[in-house]
Amino acid sequence: MHSPTYHGSSNNSNDSSSSAMQPPTQYQIGEDRLDYSHDPAWIQSNFLVHCDKPFNAEPPLPTLVNAGPITPADIFFKRNHGPIPDIALERHQVYIGLKTGVHHHSELSSSSSDIHWRSLSMHDIMTKWPKTTISATLQCAGNRRDGLAEVKEVKGVIWKSGAVSTATWSGPRLCDILNDVADIPKGDIHRMLRDFHVSFEADDHVHEDVCYGSSIPLRKVMDPFGDVILAYEMNGQPLSREHGFPIRVIVPGFIGARSVKFLQRIVIQPSESNSFFQRRDYKILDPTINHDNVEGAWDSAPSLGEMNVQCVICTPTDKEVVPSSKPVTIKGYAISGGGRGIYRVEVSVDGGQTWEPANRIEQKPDEYSGMFWTWALWEKTVPGIANSTVIIARAYDSSGNMQPENPIWNYRGVMNNAWFRVHAMQVPHNRM
Repeated sequence: MHSPTYHGSSNNSNDSSSSAMQPPTQYQIGEDRLDYSHDPAWIQSNFLVHCDKPFNAEPPLPTLVNAGPITPADIFFKRNHGPIPDIALERHQVYIGLKTGVHHHSELSSSSSDIHWRSLSMHDIMTKWPKTTISATLQCAGNRRDGLAEVKEVKGVIWKSGAVSTATWSGPRLCDILNDVADIPKGDIHRMLRDFHVSFEADDHVHEDVCYGSSIPLRKVMDPFGDVILAYEMNGQPLSREHGFPIRVIVPGFIGARSVKFLQRIVIQPSESNSFFQRRDYKILDPTINHDNVEGAWDSAPSLGEMNVQCVICTPTDKEVVPSSKPVTIKGYAISGGGRGIYRVEVSVDGGQTWEPANRIEQKPDEYSGMFWTWALWEKTVPGIANSTVIIARAYDSSGNMQPENPIWNYRGVMNNAWFRVHAMQVPHNRM
């Protein structure tokens, strides 16, 4: 492929083009000044809505699992931290920079003057690198937070178990773009792959920071089998505004918080993003940490990256009445991070006394990388269910990772992957 042409800034401070290539300056604004009046109209009947402003909602579990391996965009869960920006495709630029010096925690990655910026238009991104399509499941780190909230108070949207969905995503591999544009020193590549991170920042407004931001290790980005892409299509169509139009990063195998929407800045840097959402959010804090002592705890906890192993029963739902005269098909999803596949799902219909494997597990690896970036949809048909029984499901991934029997509480309410339980009622045949 021909080397791409792009706009760049010079390291020479006398170069008049340098200031022109700086990303737009963003400022933090107060929560009371966030403008939601231009948000898209939502089909709220498709969702269990947890919050209107910002809009956070999940589909009912039967709707989610019955939609099949690929989730339609109109029932894909909605996760937002602020108003949905209205961005013009033809004017949008993505700025890419390399920062080799150490920066302070109080300093935003994209505001540093010593970054050598490159600027790519959407036309550049859509035409100058090969278009790759991957299927990947995104799951909010707070999925199943309701189970931890039952133990003790947690901070965050009280998601149930539907903050997860799967789509096909299309766009260029980020490693291809960075190899051509980022000027990574070849003689220092080993150290950088070991130690550096890639920071992503959105063209949006949130009250916690100047914009939404996050980061992942450089080695994940540059791994050709890591499948990190800059996606401008979802399920074969241009991204909708709520899903990141005009462009977002997709980081398969990681928590959804790392797949930044409305992408505007990409910085290769020696440390993690300084964003609120990397430094002071999406971490499993010590169980002794609560609202009263959380301020001093953030720096000692690592930021979340790969998903843990997860399994959820989607049908029957909790306290659903099932007939006694017919077999019952139990359906659900299972997922793990890092490209690990689900190799076994076990189901108990007697409260955990006995277990049987699922009859069917559907999960396909990526055709190029061979990694399992999507969920496994599974089914188990049983001849009958006793009255007032508890159905339990648990999964094992290809590295032998298992789920804990009970929830492990943390203040932020993330990564709950305890055995999934539903209480099922069966109506005697003579009452049907």
